[in-house]
Formats: sequence, structure tokens, C-alpha cells
Amino acid sequence: MAMTGHQPKLLPDNAILLPLDNTIQEDLINDNKPALLSMLHKELRNYAIEIHTEIIKNQRSRKAYLPKDKLQKLMEKNPDIRRLQKEMGLDLLY
Repeated sequence: MAMTGHQPKLLPDNAILLPLDNTIQEDLINDNKPALLSMLHKELRNYAIEIHTEIIKNQRSRKAYLPKDKLQKLMEKNPDIRRLQKEMGLDLLY
């Protein structure tokens, strides 16, 4: 399971905050926390490091999969795409 949705944050007092998407990721981190902390303590030569987790409510929008949805997202980001589509008479092929 990839946990790449959020960047870890460095907190005061040698603490690392890991924002997570759900409790499954939190369970995985907690199951592997002793080994992870051991590696960090040893490699960084800092035995005061702590790891904290926080579940972030899903703030991301749905991923566009269909060509129509992808075009709509592009048009939201750049309204000129809609203008070009109309000027050139372009339509999606299915």
C-alpha cells in the first residue's frame, strides 16, 4: 500500500508527523513503528526522534479516468482549452 499522498512534517522536539489517509495505513505504521524508529535512531544518531500519525480527511477530488472527465478537469485548470475546443470544432472520439 503506497503512502505517498501526504508529505511527512517535522515537528518541534524531534517529532515527525505522518499524515495518513485511513486507519489501515495507521495500523501498518504502528505495526512497523519499532523497526522504523530503530532504523531512524541508528542512522540519524538521534534517539529522541518520535513518530506521530494523523488521519487526514480525504480532501482530494476524484481522479479523472474517462476522456470526458480528463477534458473537464483540464478546462477547469485552463479555461482557454474550452475556447480552443469551440473555435476548432473539436470533439472527443469514443
